[in-house]
Amino acid sequence: MSGRRFAGLTLAFNLFWTLAVSLRDAATIPLLLLALLAWLCSPPARRLPLLLLAALGVAMDALWLRCGLFSFNSSATFPGWMLALWLAFACWWPLFLQRYRLTWPWLMGLGALSGPFSYYLGERLGAMQLHQPGWQVFTLLAVGWALLLPASRKLIPGT
Repeated sequence: MSGRRFAGLTLAFNLFWTLAVSLRDAATIPLLLLALLAWLCSPPARRLPLLLLAALGVAMDALWLRCGLFSFNSSATFPGWMLALWLAFACWWPLFLQRYRLTWPWLMGLGALSGPFSYYLGERLGAMQLHQPGWQVFTLLAVGWALLLPASRKLIPGT
């Protein structure tokens, strides 16, 4: 994939993230449709692994919700816009893995930093509310993401 195409898709994912976190429930249906379109545009051999990665992300967030670390301000349950966000991430992430070919230690570090940072931004934008001290929430998120990103390489063929 060309650098320009990757940059465009990365910009599109970041715009998707911003819209999802900013508009939340007001945009759930369009977000779900866009995420589904991204999934349908993925190579057929990757579609099941992408769904599995999205499901792992949803399961991880559901665990944090169940443990009472945080809640999403728009919903008492798992909101549809977060489902869309996880599917969109799962569709973009293999492109990143193919482009950069990071080793496990780098993926762990990237996950430990970038995962919690995105939740921090989401909390600042009013998408979620912390129910435990920030250092506890973000430490647990760092551990979860440090495990998820390297594991995703095993899950998705060709990465």
